[in-house]
Amino acid sequence: MTKGLRRGPSDAVAALEHAFAEDDRAVGRGEPPRRQPIVSADPAVPASYRALDALAFYLQDIPAGSWANQVTVRSPRAARRCEAGAWISRVSPTRLLLVVALGATITVTDLALAAYERALQPKKLELIPGGHFDPYVAEFARSSAATRSSFEEHLS
Repeated sequence: MTKGLRRGPSDAVAALEHAFAEDDRAVGRGEPPRRQPIVSADPAVPASYRALDALAFYLQDIPAGSWANQVTVRSPRAARRCEAGAWISRVSPTRLLLVVALGATITVTDLALAAYERALQPKKLELIPGGHFDPYVAEFARSSAATRSSFEEHLS
């Protein structure tokens, strides 16, 4: 199963695709793209993410005005269509470092690992404990060290 099909409950796909089509028609009439929250815990509010780790990351205490919890409807549509793993075997001979969070539910772990298996050499895998946002926060030192090391090895 592809990542796009796993983003959200299957019984909501028809309504979601209808909302995407409505937005396309509105933009075609010259209206601005519809916007929605990136995250919301309220199931009655259309949002890109409802996962607890996404809520914690995006709604963390930051200075007012730093960002707005909104995105165009086209952004989650593009995310549903993005299947980066389908192209991974074509990256070679360019080096590849894949940093994968073992408990990720947004860029799901099993699909990332399956993509890594399809990648050709040269490649390296860095497994990080935690969820999708942990490489950027709790495990940032480890994920950035792996990235830095990869750049130093291949760019020097």
